[in-house]
Amino acid sequence: MFCVECGREGKTYEGLCSECYLSKKQLIRLPEILDVMICGKCYATRIGKHWVDSLDLEDAVRLSFENALSSDKNVSDVEIDLTLTERDPRNYSAHVAISFCAGDLEASKEFDIPVRLKKDTCQRCGKKSGHYYEAILQLRGSGESFDRSRIERARRYFLQRMEKISSESRDAFVSKEEPIHGGFDFYVSSSSVAKGLAREMGKMFGAQVKTTHSIAGRKDGHELTRMTYLVRLPEYDAGDILGMNGRYFLLRRFEGNNLNLVDLSTWHESNIALGRLTAVEVLHKKTHVFSASVISENNREIYVRDPETRDRVRIQRPDGYPGGQAAIGVVRTKKGFLLVP
Repeated sequence: MFCVECGREGKTYEGLCSECYLSKKQLIRLPEILDVMICGKCYATRIGKHWVDSLDLEDAVRLSFENALSSDKNVSDVEIDLTLTERDPRNYSAHVAISFCAGDLEASKEFDIPVRLKKDTCQRCGKKSGHYYEAILQLRGSGESFDRSRIERARRYFLQRMEKISSESRDAFVSKEEPIHGGFDFYVSSSSVAKGLAREMGKMFGAQVKTTHSIAGRKDGHELTRMTYLVRLPEYDAGDILGMNGRYFLLRRFEGNNLNLVDLSTWHESNIALGRLTAVEVLHKKTHVFSASVISENNREIYVRDPETRDRVRIQRPDGYPGGQAAIGVVRTKKGFLLVP
């Protein structure tokens, strides 16, 4: 076979030798100047119609070139090798070497292209600046003597979960956090994310969750609603003692919509649904649970030193008590002292 252009003998591609074929065919095309759009607030890079987080400059330019590249339908296995040279903080020179296949022909092409960095505002930052939100998650405590450290723990949990969700979806973010008396209000961009986290925190902290909505306007003839999810933490926490129907229980942990309890008279473990709790007396671990020195013990009784009066106190030995302890946890109740596992 002969090349119809230069007459060279050998394998041809559409009647042309490999050199003539590559010189005449624009198999790979790049723009004469590449503009890389970077958000001035979060430094995300716009690649096509999407914003991409956490890119270094070389990766941002490489992805921008990949997005700007156009090629013949027969081109495959495209690889880009990039060298950037800074001219000033906003302008670079890029030497771009591209290897590719056109059918069974392996080829390469090189370009020298100016790169300009331009500032823009991504959709997420634009919405944040405008305090956009679809839902409010209200985090509240219960009772006048509510422990602030518990609501701070729940706040940290919420923000950590939002940070993880935001890293997976740019549409999910907190546009505003507002501390108020008794808790916090979080303005959340996505109603579905706020709803999911409200339910999650209800199970995690044994909280009550209530949902309300309000009309936020109209769009295209349809009413726009904003949701409010109230997450009210209970007055008790893991480690507290709950008095119910004349018996006292250690709250070990929350398990979904149940409480895992230990009966302090027997040390037997059981679960109870949150909805079944009525008339609960709460003895907080910080103020009601003490460490007491063990004086002596037998199969039925344990004698400890009252940590406040220093008196010798007798306590009925629970079934599950292992014995041989130098000091044990005790709580003072209406029934007297009880051992705390």
